[in-house]
Amino acid sequence: MPQVSAAQNTLAYWLRRYSPRELDETILGPEDVARYDAAIGRRPGHEVYSQRDLSVPVDPLLLASDVRERLTQMQPLLAKHELVDATGQPLSQPQLSAFAEPMPPLHTSLRVVLAPAAMRCGPFDGSLYKLPIEPAYDKNACGTLQAQEVVELLGANQGGLQLARSRYSLGFLAADAKLSPAVPEDLIDALVHGPRLYASQDTPVSTRVAAALTLPKHATLPLLPSGQALLATASGFLRVAAPATLAATKRPLTRRAVLTAAFLFADSPYGLGGARAGRDCSGLLVDIFDTFDLALPRYSGWQAEAGSYAVNLSGATETEKLRRLDLTARTGVVLLHLPGHIMLYLGRSEAGVPMALHALGDYAQPCDGGGESVVSVQRTVVSTLDVGRGSSRTAFLERLDRLVVFARQPPPELSAYLLPRPQPSAAPPALAAQCKDDAETRIFITPALPLQGKPLRVIVTSSVSHPEALLQLYDASGAAVPIDETRLGGGGPPVTLVARLAKPLAGRYTAVLGYADTVLACRRVLLHETPLAEPKARPTDPIWEPRWRWERDTENLWSAFVEQLFMGPADDEQTWTNLQSLLRDPSRNLLHDHLGLGEDDRLVIEPDCADLPYALRAYFAWKLKLPYAFRRCSRGRTHQPPTCGELSSTFAERGELDAVAAFDRFVNRDVRSGVHSATGRTHPNDSATDLYPVALTRSSLAPGTIYADPYGHVMMISRWFAQESIPGSHYGVLMAAEAQPDGTIGRRRFWQGSFLFDPSTESVGAGFKHFRPLSYDRQKREISALDNDALRENREFPRFSLEQYTGQKEDFYERMDALINPTPLDPNERMRSLVDALEEAVRRRVLAVDNGETFMRAHPRTVVEMPRGARIFETEGAWEDYATPSRDMRLLIAIDTVLALPERIEHKPERFALPAGAESARVAAQVRQALAKELASRAFTYTRSDGTHQPLTLMDVTSRAEALEIAYNPNECVEIRWGAPEGSSERARCTRHAPPDQTARELAYRRWFHSRMRPARDE
Repeated sequence: MPQVSAAQNTLAYWLRRYSPRELDETILGPEDVARYDAAIGRRPGHEVYSQRDLSVPVDPLLLASDVRERLTQMQPLLAKHELVDATGQPLSQPQLSAFAEPMPPLHTSLRVVLAPAAMRCGPFDGSLYKLPIEPAYDKNACGTLQAQEVVELLGANQGGLQLARSRYSLGFLAADAKLSPAVPEDLIDALVHGPRLYASQDTPVSTRVAAALTLPKHATLPLLPSGQALLATASGFLRVAAPATLAATKRPLTRRAVLTAAFLFADSPYGLGGARAGRDCSGLLVDIFDTFDLALPRYSGWQAEAGSYAVNLSGATETEKLRRLDLTARTGVVLLHLPGHIMLYLGRSEAGVPMALHALGDYAQPCDGGGESVVSVQRTVVSTLDVGRGSSRTAFLERLDRLVVFARQPPPELSAYLLPRPQPSAAPPALAAQCKDDAETRIFITPALPLQGKPLRVIVTSSVSHPEALLQLYDASGAAVPIDETRLGGGGPPVTLVARLAKPLAGRYTAVLGYADTVLACRRVLLHETPLAEPKARPTDPIWEPRWRWERDTENLWSAFVEQLFMGPADDEQTWTNLQSLLRDPSRNLLHDHLGLGEDDRLVIEPDCADLPYALRAYFAWKLKLPYAFRRCSRGRTHQPPTCGELSSTFAERGELDAVAAFDRFVNRDVRSGVHSATGRTHPNDSATDLYPVALTRSSLAPGTIYADPYGHVMMISRWFAQESIPGSHYGVLMAAEAQPDGTIGRRRFWQGSFLFDPSTESVGAGFKHFRPLSYDRQKREISALDNDALRENREFPRFSLEQYTGQKEDFYERMDALINPTPLDPNERMRSLVDALEEAVRRRVLAVDNGETFMRAHPRTVVEMPRGARIFETEGAWEDYATPSRDMRLLIAIDTVLALPERIEHKPERFALPAGAESARVAAQVRQALAKELASRAFTYTRSDGTHQPLTLMDVTSRAEALEIAYNPNECVEIRWGAPEGSSERARCTRHAPPDQTARELAYRRWFHSRMRPARDE
């Protein structure tokens, strides 16, 4: 490497750079490392800075979400042939189809790897590359499992590949991977938790039952209390004498020990994601710190979140960066992080030059005659921090943004630059009086009557984010029970933590949220051995009588319930055929079988868009015995918003002895028939309503909040994705759940093309609304609702606000954009986010039109009746199911929104992160060119009348906007519905046309679509 001498590439050189005291002082002792692992390195849950504990059962929902997220990122690259196999050829159709397969059935089994095995990112047993092929940059490499490493098999796909997870990676293993038998229960703790012995070189291991086996360099073996080592073989597990050359990983972390461990990897080959059994930058650090039992996560960005403490370098000058680096290096071992890369700091050379050891693929350097070249390294090297200076990539030092430090204490001089770290978990309170929670931070237990051997969920809801706090469950002896913690809330508020215990034993448990000596919330839990008898009911009893109150804690739990039910990656276009498929899924439904009646397997609820929030709110209230009521409302008309009648509550006679049957009857007969799309569009100032408008703030728009558009569609916020939280992007996303007339459930992202809005309240009151809080008077046995005046002052619930209706429509979208993306986006990033949303809308339309074609083929002589006037948007029967006027209106608005982006950049530059000194007009022109390329690159197909597939791009769709203004009628052939030009070869197979009177009305109604304004309901 440039400016590095042969001596500086040796361990001896760097040992001489420190005094004996500096080399051998204990930076972290074994107990310190154990505390670090408990708080950060192996912290339960899904924190990015933590390795996973394979003794904790996998969460099926999160597993499915992780796999879908991975595969949906790979699929478009494979389809566009941007990823090819090792021979440079695209994957075949059968190979591609494996990426679209559903999750394999979950069958878990802990095994031990007997020989190095490649962990593939996707279900393809081979390498995948971008052209030109660079062997070290295998995009299908997600790690190489080493001999004697523990892996959990999760299930086999149709091709025989095993979905598997290690403590730091998730991927697919070949069917012929050499593995041990399943790990016996009594050996799981030793294999998963250690302590271990480390081989610094290839080491023979003697056994009594077989020939000596060789333990490869860098492999580890569990160290048993007897002093023996545990060796996995193809036939089972052997207790063997520990070879004297193996070193215990439970040892002090000193500079000498870290440097010695690091230089064992010097000059070893580079491999992205473990390609070719090599190591990338983060993989190298994982292996170095494994020799101390100190757990690091697998990726550099995640390692930046690790460490005893971290120092922020963002915005600092190079001189200041080096000052902070020198101060931290005195306290411990330092990792140097820059976007996409991480290094181990070695110290300063004799000449005072700071240097690091790292696994490096390549770097850029300027050429003497101008331009620059890329230098391939492909190994673990020692380098200065000046590498890359003068190139487009800039020097390492210029790009450093964070120091990650392993030490007991940070220097006080850097207190202003320290980044927050997680804390160790709180111990269980010794006295019962200390164990309490409140409405601000509440612990819920489900099911209502916890039973031994049945899944137990501990759910913590909080109106305040506690990122440093840990949820822990302790048994009666005070021992911590392994649990897996999931965090919901997208950064919140509110924020929810969920822990699941698969098969708890009977007895008392204590759930604690806290850290170190601080307990934020605590609750005792008693698990029973047998269920209690259900109380007898009479047909004249109410459907249910409230026992709980709507307060901040139950509203927070409502948000968590909605978010978990519709959980999925931001780019996942998954839909569900019905609501009960979600409610019957215990990995999604936080209240699954909460009543212990097997209720979720018996209920069938098939709501449309207006019913969905009401049905779910009723379901939630029934489970927790909260007050519930609704109003029957008019549909309103021009200049007269809908109005509502008196509350209908659960105090109607149940009519059924069985509690589940009584609720089923109530929700399907009373609630679903009593509400409709106009129920959510009442005037904002009307207090005699079920819903009230809220402010456009992050806390007011929690999951479970309703969105009613001016034209009849109803959605419900399901999840916030904060900026930087979506892999591969920097933009935030707000998602909403929706139901279709056929009962299908899906999700939609917020943007101008999907959330239609009008600030005028003359005829309707659209926008974001919250369920009006209900209270129960036990003496009068009456349910009442808070009015708008009370909600203006109440701090328990989102406040009543008319903010949405001030200003113009554009102001509404600007406010929402500032909430979703508080940090202005790079113009090209914004462009890609809009194109992503447009592509989502187009693909949804493909399915809608295909459904219509399926119906028409099954009924070849049928002419679907076309309603008159505004009723084309609101009707029933085949027209509602298979025509797409509402969807097409949204699509047209979406097209306008995408195409208007360059103009918005030019006229509202403050909402974009423009390059320093750049003129908005020039940036707008560049984005206009990039947008054209992006639209042309996004392809899809629809099925033509003759059954062949017609390819189109998003550019085709935008250019056909005018034709799409009259393309919603299912009586027309599919080519017309996709705007195929008259006389084109694409339209040649079109033989089905709408009746002339329908065509004439389409032309008359075209003005609505051309102006992008739906008509008044009575037009």
